[in-house]
This record gives sequence, structure tokens and C-alpha cells, in this order.
Amino acid sequence: DEIPCGEIAAVVGIEGINIGDTLADPEFPEPLPRVPIDEPTISMTFTVNDSPFYGREGTYVTSRQVRERLFKELEHNVALRVRETDSPENLQVSGRGVLHLSILIENMRREGYELQVGQPKVIYKEIDGQKAEPIEILVVDVPEDCAGKIIELAGQRRGELVKMQLKGSVHHLEFHIPSRGLMGLRNKILTASSGEAVM
Repeated sequence: DEIPCGEIAAVVGIEGINIGDTLADPEFPEPLPRVPIDEPTISMTFTVNDSPFYGREGTYVTSRQVRERLFKELEHNVALRVRETDSPENLQVSGRGVLHLSILIENMRREGYELQVGQPKVIYKEIDGQKAEPIEILVVDVPEDCAGKIIELAGQRRGELVKMQLKGSVHHLEFHIPSRGLMGLRNKILTASSGEAVM
């Protein structure tokens, strides 16, 4: 009869419910405002594996199986977008960053899906007639003697240092950096800090 705030309940028999929908009294249907979800910042092309090693790693190898899995992911992964392309074998998948998409790819690989992915591309937007790109917050904890190298590396990729704090012998650095600047940065930071940096 009653579900207090904070409890979890299951609703069965109603189709087409999405995250953010309100269950309301039909006499007074007053929906709650939807919580805005951050837009995707990175997109990649997912396609079937057509390499010579096709079928050796996974059991789900067809474009239909990959397509079904990606559209099933949309049911609970609210920040993900999947779009059809001109080719029936290719799907454009957009997410909240390289980490978001790499987790999806790794989960699919572990479930037995075999696929190829294209190079990640940043999604640009137009805001008030200006071309805009996504900016992320990069946090790096690094030994004191390597901090200069990390600041230089981030600066080369248009990173702007917004906070620098010394915690014992470790420098805590925070940057505002374009999403495209993060691609491939992790390996360079680990090399520059002899593997001691935490990004």
C-alpha cells in the first residue's frame, strides 16, 4: 500500500518505462522534473571483427548480436547513445569519456562478444554560435620531484592548472583539460613519473 522514501520497489506489467519517469496518481498526475543527464563527449565506431583471427576470442561475432547487445545496454546505461550508420555493420556509440566506453568494451569482451572499435573522437557542440569542446577535470597525485614534468605534459595538451596542493611528499594537481587532451596522456604521465603517478 505504501513505499516510504528511500525504499526500492519493483513495478511489473508496464512497458516503456525509462529512467527518470514518474509513477503518479491518475487523478493528480504531477511528474517530478527529470534530472538532466550529462551529454556524451566521446564517440567510437563499433563494428564486427573482420581480422584474420575472426571467431577465435568470442562466441558472439555477428553484427546482429553486437547490435542487440548495445541496444540492450541502453536500457540501464543512461549516458550512452547508439546510432545507426550508413553501413549495417557499423554503429556509432557515444559515451561520457574514454573510460565509460572502455568499460563497456571490456564488459562485452568478457561476455564473449568479439568486435572492432574505431579511434575515439571528441563530440563538438555549437553554443551561441561558437564551436565548443568538452572540458574535463584531471586530477593527478604525483611525487614532488615529478610535478613539473606532469604540469608540462598537461600544458602541452591545453590543460590549465587550477589547483596545486602539497600533501606530505605528494603533489595533488588539478587541471581543466579538453577531452581530446586526455587521449593517450595516461601512459606519458606514468612514464614521466616512473609509474608513481595516480591519475
